[in-house]
Amino acid sequence: MLRKIKLTNFKCFKSTELTCAPLTLLCGLNGMGKSSVIQALLVLRQSSTTGELREGRLVLGGELADLGTGQDVLCEDAEADVVEFELHRTDNPTPCRFSFDYSRTADELRTRGASQGVISPTDPESNVLKQWTEVPPLGGRLIYVNAERIGPRKFYHHSEVFARRGNLGTRGEYTPNYLSARQGESLSSNDPRCSDPRRRRLMEVIDDWLQEVTPGVHLQLETIQDADAIIAGFSFDHPGDVETRRYRATNVGFGLSYTLPVLTALLEPPGSLCLIENPEAHLHPRGQTRLAELAVRASLAGVQVIVETHSDHFMDGVRIAVREGLVRPEDVAFHYFSREGAEAVVSSPRVDADGRLSTWPEGFFDQHEDNLIKLLGPRS
Repeated sequence: MLRKIKLTNFKCFKSTELTCAPLTLLCGLNGMGKSSVIQALLVLRQSSTTGELREGRLVLGGELADLGTGQDVLCEDAEADVVEFELHRTDNPTPCRFSFDYSRTADELRTRGASQGVISPTDPESNVLKQWTEVPPLGGRLIYVNAERIGPRKFYHHSEVFARRGNLGTRGEYTPNYLSARQGESLSSNDPRCSDPRRRRLMEVIDDWLQEVTPGVHLQLETIQDADAIIAGFSFDHPGDVETRRYRATNVGFGLSYTLPVLTALLEPPGSLCLIENPEAHLHPRGQTRLAELAVRASLAGVQVIVETHSDHFMDGVRIAVREGLVRPEDVAFHYFSREGAEAVVSSPRVDADGRLSTWPEGFFDQHEDNLIKLLGPRS
């Protein structure tokens, strides 16, 4: 599990260290650098899976992230033409550092040698890269759910290959395909994400959490083999009432289609790394708070979760889980991003056992209080 990420001269980060926990929240206004942290992990991932990282090259444009050229990535205030990534894990005492020289003539980044006593992963005399490519983010199971997810569709793509690979798609476009193929699989009997130990099949757990996020909603999938397509629809019920027929996803709004990939990602097997942008998108406050509890439970199940969020309801859901003793304060990390010129600045308030934060930086989810002051104060 990632314990710390250090970024040097990467985009808006001149030199930044971020502590990671089983559940890490990246918060702040738009354009402050939250997505850049996730992008750093994604470019390392796509560089590793394509084999380019072993050859000393960083893949800036790929399936997971497309960041442009080396000039786009090099920090504007960099004092040297070098970009570095350093990763620390809880189960490996040796950090993994990638250091890239930026060539202004070729406008590309290439790996440098070892520096400051940290073994370079490209050093043929070391096995650092081999150790790291077996675990996230370089290897192992990594799930990324983009902020720009696919909306409701009449049909979704059906592919046995994608299902076997566990591919949800960065936009969640293969989620119905994944669920249709694996709906019979079950979580372990003691998995904290199962509210009822008798309902452990994946589709049952998905249905239970849909009920938590939006009460009365049920997912229904139908595979059309000859068309390589899946119909994903939703039915509704209420206590003491009869369940409705299935409605097309296109007729029930964006919220359910946007939330389904997030729910599925948070039900990944232990040992996975789950990166989610804006899980709260198109979701009402109750759903955002309940989704935060699932993120907490995913971390308790052994999935490391890193979330970029603008939602105070999601953050409060995590704080409530701490206060209620569901998760230890030290197993949750909050980071607030702001700017000083072109450079990102990160504040990291700690949470105590009561769910209270040690500091409350200016601009950190304080808009509700600002609005109340205006509503309750005297008219000007």
